[in-house]
Amino acid sequence: MKISGEVDIKNADRAEKFLSSYENLIHCLPGVTEVKGREFSAKVKIGFLSLEAKGEVKFYDYKDNESTSIIEVKGVGVNSTITSKVKIVGNKLLYEVDYEAQVSIKGLEKIVEKQANKISEEIISCTKQRIDEG
Repeated sequence: MKISGEVDIKNADRAEKFLSSYENLIHCLPGVTEVKGREFSAKVKIGFLSLEAKGEVKFYDYKDNESTSIIEVKGVGVNSTITSKVKIVGNKLLYEVDYEAQVSIKGLEKIVEKQANKISEEIISCTKQRIDEG
């Protein structure tokens, strides 16, 4: 599943500083309860289920005004790989997110897809807010 879009930002220099660090990405992931380097724990709500998940930033790179990340998240019944690219163009952030989810609990596929959309929106909203606030 792919999600893409753009948001306006107030300051490209602050965006560059923010996007240059994977730690900022982790702190914009909803539900994160603990961070140890590139690894994190999170409480994730999928439909009526609340799950504990473990995640890791497997890859993070920032160059030429673009960040690229690969995050793996593993929880009971759901394993996901999230690949994202965020590029600064003028006073905009252009983003592309690709979610691959393996769901072993029957009937949760559509709920996971909706949740992935919601999480993407929350991450982008957090990123924009932190950039704009400095």
